[in-house]
Amino acid sequence: MRAPIKQDAEFEAVLDCTSSMERPAMYRLMMLLSIRLGLRPMEIAGLEAEWFRGDELRIPLGHSKRKSGRSLPVSQEIIEALGAHMGARTGRVFRNAQGDAFDANGISMALRRLYKRAGVQGSCYSGRRTLATSMVDKDINIAVVSKVLGHSSIATTQSYVGVTD
Repeated sequence: MRAPIKQDAEFEAVLDCTSSMERPAMYRLMMLLSIRLGLRPMEIAGLEAEWFRGDELRIPLGHSKRKSGRSLPVSQEIIEALGAHMGARTGRVFRNAQGDAFDANGISMALRRLYKRAGVQGSCYSGRRTLATSMVDKDINIAVVSKVLGHSSIATTQSYVGVTD
């Protein structure tokens, strides 16, 4: 089943829900990275604080599905969420309550839990798929969308894009 495309109000409901979680800053950042940057669960799980440089996220070679790197612009909203979550800490961005690094499955489960708690049907790929669709709806060239998502094939990107009104 393909991840459902979400409306802004649904994402806002999920983001609002993060405040009721035990570690609200962590969950908010996790969700923002999914919906604003379209990161894969494996990319979210592997993030290091040092990859954020000013208003840019630089994912190094070998830390993405294609094993290639990419740079993405980062909004002030994400920069502030990163600061709220990390404080003065460095290193791996997402760790569980025991201090162990999240893996991709842990990120996927956390995102599904957030959607469910907010009463919104969604999955760990809903942010990614919605971002792709939104960019195409704004007449952004599919090749650019493909680069943002880290796809090696435009055909893969086209499969992410849904039909909207």
